[in-house]
Amino acid sequence: MWGAAAMMLTMTQMTPLEQLRSPTAPVLEFRFRIDAYVDPEIPIDDRATGELEFIPITGGTVEGVLNGVVTPGGDWCLSKDPTTYRVEARYGLRLEGGGYVDVHNIGMLDESRFAARAGEGAPYFMTNPVFRSVEPGLEWLNRSVFVGQAEVLEGLTRIDVFEVVFPR
Repeated sequence: MWGAAAMMLTMTQMTPLEQLRSPTAPVLEFRFRIDAYVDPEIPIDDRATGELEFIPITGGTVEGVLNGVVTPGGDWCLSKDPTTYRVEARYGLRLEGGGYVDVHNIGMLDESRFAARAGEGAPYFMTNPVFRSVEPGLEWLNRSVFVGQAEVLEGLTRIDVFEVVFPR
């Protein structure tokens, strides 16, 4: 009896953070790769918060658990300083078999931070894509959280898309 009372007293003295169990990190599972073809940027505005540019997305491909083509759209890029860019892209995916997915992708490109990728340094370019579709069989896109690891290549932006899932 005294043991339970002592435990209760100890728990009431603990802060909420101390009462939490150890966190379990989610897992990233690769789902598909988007190669979005882009045209040169178009300057839009130069403001105190940075330079705003529009980068036309002219097409591209998606391969993985989704396969198809990228439909035209654009990427609004706000340069915070000479090496840091906040990106916000809108475009679509027309899938083999007839489905359509709306894409809204927000991210950060920081050329001052590098990560080892395929044996060479690549700038930090991470995104948080949100997908929407009314197509049967694609509802999981509406209910999942995704992370994109992106890179800028000649004439395109490549995004490897990972779904955030519980550990198994």
